Amino acid sequence: MSQQISSIPLIKKVCKTTLQFFKNNPALFLPFIIFAAVESIALILCYFAPRTPLIFIFGPIIRTFWGERFLHYPFNFFLLPKLTSLSRFALSTIFGSLLTGMAVAIAFDIYNKKEVNLKASFKSAAKKYIDLFTIVFIFSALFYFLVKIIAEGLLQYFLAGHSKLLFLKPALWMGPILLCINFIIALFIQSAFIYAIPLLIIGKEKLIHSITGSFRLFFKKLLIPTLILVGLPMLIYIPIVLLNYNPAILIDKFFPEFILVVLFLGIVISSLIIDPIVTISTASLYLISEQK
Repeated sequence: MSQQISSIPLIKKVCKTTLQFFKNNPALFLPFIIFAAVESIALILCYFAPRTPLIFIFGPIIRTFWGERFLHYPFNFFLLPKLTSLSRFALSTIFGSLLTGMAVAIAFDIYNKKEVNLKASFKSAAKKYIDLFTIVFIFSALFYFLVKIIAEGLLQYFLAGHSKLLFLKPALWMGPILLCINFIIALFIQSAFIYAIPLLIIGKEKLIHSITGSFRLFFKKLLIPTLILVGLPMLIYIPIVLLNYNPAILIDKFFPEFILVVLFLGIVISSLIIDPIVTISTASLYLISEQK
């Protein structure tokens, strides 16, 4: 309890610093705007995947993994959230890692009252691209496989004939409980890896030391403030997760194209609100904690 109380002034200082960063240096938004644009293009490509000429590229893939019907209206909209989720995984690893490194480099210059040089910040991140790629790939893959294993384990448990687990029915486990489990997994994995990029870009650490150093910072020194700074912004995305959870309900109550609207809204919330807040606030926390 004392650790939580002592964290409050630190969190206030971090929030104030982060707000000043964005207010005084709008260029800090640029890496996140670029990623949002790339993600939007990917969503448009996924939307047009069943149409000529993209069907010649994506058609065989969709037929192989999901079936022919998902190339036809309105079933293509049932698949759209999954396709955009997979594309975000790929884009976050390939492009997001580099742009996050660039954003952290910009924040470091701002914190040290240096003139922001976007070209220099990009070069600083580009030099560490392989390491940035590896960090983002590891924690993204770890989250993806843990979520997949838990979901598949629950499904197999109930398919084996069990009617309840811990006195709760399958509908609860495969619905709200699974969503809560996924949220907790995402929160802890992202929090554990969150300082790896600042350590890599700002601390000039090597790849392995960046990851292990991030674990040490999170679990030993900055557990509560990190969970708060990462977890609170993530809560904003919950309505999008709920809307995407069962596309059939959206199609039944509204119209198939409404899913496209929800997915675009998800890009705005995740890439232009949550990602900037989490990335820069935790980078600020790292910088402030290093001075103590």
